[in-house]
Amino acid sequence: MLELLVDEPIFIGFKAGRSLRQLLESLGNADKKYVSSEDSTFLRLCRIGEDLYVGKLIHEALATDRVDDIRRNILSILRKLGPAVPLPTTLRIFACRVVNETYTPTVDGLTSSPSAPALSVIGATR
Repeated sequence: MLELLVDEPIFIGFKAGRSLRQLLESLGNADKKYVSSEDSTFLRLCRIGEDLYVGKLIHEALATDRVDDIRRNILSILRKLGPAVPLPTTLRIFACRVVNETYTPTVDGLTSSPSAPALSVIGATR
């Protein structure tokens, strides 16, 4: 039997391609507030190995009807930042947990606080 982890966050997002990574690295100060490797109101950066993922961190249980709303919100923010950047039509859902590290890997120009806990992706749905 599996235990459901209702107090752990989930991450809804996708792997950033080369053009999106370049866009994120070139964001001006006014747009950096939309994407962060720390806890963000808008979009969150996470890593799986060397791969950078962009999406939203959700701290509460979700009903299935909210997943599509979150997908549209993620894509809408990214289209605002870079209308010409190709974006996926489907996103992935990952189980996450905060790990006891003191550094979160970042994209150049999007720094995190050295004291911010890192987010570890521990599973994925396909």
